[in-house]
Amino acid sequence: MIKKVFDLLDDWRKLPAYQLERRADIFFAIYLDKIIKSKYNKTIKLVIPEFPVRAGDVIHNHKRPDLSFKIDYAAICDDDKTIYLIELKTDQGSRRQEQDEYLNKAKKMNISGLITGIIKIYQATDQKYKKKYDYLLDKLSGLGWIKRENMELRNTAKESDITVVYIQPRNEQNHSDTISFDDICSYLTEQDDLTIRFVKSLKEWRQNPG
Repeated sequence: MIKKVFDLLDDWRKLPAYQLERRADIFFAIYLDKIIKSKYNKTIKLVIPEFPVRAGDVIHNHKRPDLSFKIDYAAICDDDKTIYLIELKTDQGSRRQEQDEYLNKAKKMNISGLITGIIKIYQATDQKYKKKYDYLLDKLSGLGWIKRENMELRNTAKESDITVVYIQPRNEQNHSDTISFDDICSYLTEQDDLTIRFVKSLKEWRQNPG
């Protein structure tokens, strides 16, 4: 079954409308702790996928400021101070300057500013859609970043050391903030079936399809 999953990913990524990132992100998430430990010698205690950033905080004059753009993963380390905002790209040509600028603005906001934005998003969200945000807020509360007081949300996040990280097929310019698929292959030395098959696909995904 593992072989079939990756065989399909290897094949379907060559189709014009197929977005590999959306299907493969769970496999990268499984190994994020090993990847970050190998790259930065830090231990992750929590990963939050699709971490929301308030659009109005990073996009000037956005018509709907309480919408959000998503960061693929926010990885919080066990020192409670180090945070990695991680963007996954499975196509070398899909990096966009505009998105890079949003990520850098998010970094400059630090975690306190990001939490303020999430609170604003939550307050602007229709009640029938709040259930998933409540689940996110529970996680943020567990980190000590938010406190619920009498139906109010209080931002209790402290300044953190935030690093923007890109996971992408190749690191041709040898940027320190980039983890290539070759890097990941070198980190994943386990010999279980899933890891072996994932590494095999990563070696193929280094090159753009077509």
